[in-house]
Amino acid sequence: MTFQTFSGKEYLKIDIASSFGLDKLTWDARIAWFNTNEQKLPELLKQADEPALFYAGIQAWEKTKANKPSGYPISLDATCSGIQILAALAGDRKAAQICNVVDTGKREDAYVSIYQDMVAKLGETSRIDRKLTKQAIMTSFYSSTAVPKRVFGDGELLAVFYDTLKVNAPGAWEINETMLAVWDPTTLENTWILPDNFHVKVKVMGQVTETVHFFNEPFDVQYYQNMPIKGGRSLGANMVHSIDGMVVREMQRRCNYDPIKIAELKRLLAVGASGHSTRRDEDKLVTCLWAHYLASGFLSARILSYLDIDNLGMVDAKVIQGLLNSLPEKPFEVISIHDCFRCLPNYGNDIRRQYNLLLATIAESELFSYIISQICHRPIQAGKLDHKLGRDIREANYALS
Repeated sequence: MTFQTFSGKEYLKIDIASSFGLDKLTWDARIAWFNTNEQKLPELLKQADEPALFYAGIQAWEKTKANKPSGYPISLDATCSGIQILAALAGDRKAAQICNVVDTGKREDAYVSIYQDMVAKLGETSRIDRKLTKQAIMTSFYSSTAVPKRVFGDGELLAVFYDTLKVNAPGAWEINETMLAVWDPTTLENTWILPDNFHVKVKVMGQVTETVHFFNEPFDVQYYQNMPIKGGRSLGANMVHSIDGMVVREMQRRCNYDPIKIAELKRLLAVGASGHSTRRDEDKLVTCLWAHYLASGFLSARILSYLDIDNLGMVDAKVIQGLLNSLPEKPFEVISIHDCFRCLPNYGNDIRRQYNLLLATIAESELFSYIISQICHRPIQAGKLDHKLGRDIREANYALS
């Protein structure tokens, strides 16, 4: 499939259908549902999954029909952003397919896909709760063992669950297990730096139990303190969350850029500006961000804020030109709530393309090697299952949907 594009009006129709609860349908199916139900939308308010957003969307549609600006931002959610990031880091095509990072011809649901595969192995009579299975899947990719065990017990169900995860997302699961294996039982803090120079510092917190006496009765009081622990399970989740946060920051930088600054950089590149200043604070940041790029393969759009005529010669002009060319034609505001991105309907195509581009860049980079080398304090080169994944990610239709 190729990347589908829509008009602002069509994105508003999609948004209203999604707020009703049809976000797991294809784009065309959501538009068709809206067209069929347009005249009775107010009557469906009580049935909507998100009644407030559904109502707001209807009001925006009425203004749109009257050729009045509504100011209403549509919502586009990442489908399992954690698994999406793991799939990109590992070059894992199977994981990428079940969470819409690579097209399969339909709008996928990773949780449903894994659930259905479990049922196929165990039989229709198996007692597997769909909602609880989703909780188990979500937490497993963040290294939890408690939730899956609570959902499936210690027997066959749990074994089939883990086997299904390994089959459906082999590379993503390998990263999950790697992050458990590299845990340092002597450290007080895990740290790493992301390509946009965001410094991650996560203290290791261990649970301590202390007995206190009140009216001559002993009571156990539990609290957490910064201390080394054995078998910590938080490293994988924190790594993925940190990348998730970087994606949000990059979406803001790429979509809501300063058009005057970008126009000036394009002009400077066109005339061959080649300054090499290293004295100013902005020069030091350019040097720092460029070093992160050379080490990780991921160039943060943050660097565009600090490049000018005096330091442009410190970087590769072709790489910077490529970054500039990848930005939307016009800047626009983005509202981010974790992995939900909201923008005015006319920019729906742009925001989806930017999200795809970021996932593709991660897939084509050495970001996982870069981060895990910092955590382990030694060079580590992690492989990828598929080095050509980025090309297909760029054309994905439902990574944001």
